[in-house]
Amino acid sequence: VNFSSTAGKTVSTAAGAHYTAAKHGVLGLTRHLAKAYGADGVTVNAVCPGLIDTPMARALLPEEALEGITRSFPVPRVGHPWEVAELVAFLASDRAAYITGAAVDINGGDLIV
Repeated sequence: VNFSSTAGKTVSTAAGAHYTAAKHGVLGLTRHLAKAYGADGVTVNAVCPGLIDTPMARALLPEEALEGITRSFPVPRVGHPWEVAELVAFLASDRAAYITGAAVDINGGDLIV
């Protein structure tokens, strides 16, 4: 399970071009590895978190900014780290054995608005 970001699918709203480029690269690597090793039973997926309550998010965006941004989300709040951990646990489990090459969003619906 690789970690990208919503920035890997669009652009970063808080970090720079280097962050966006790196996260796009993770998605390409994920797809490449999924194709290369799928026949061996290896699945490779990426998790694409949006705004998650982490020290990085808090350092880049003050509380007022976080609240303003998330107000427009269908689920109008910042995500929790445990929510991302649950997704990672699922993707690493046998229950996800037929999912590979996917970039799974966990962002409160941010990319659909």
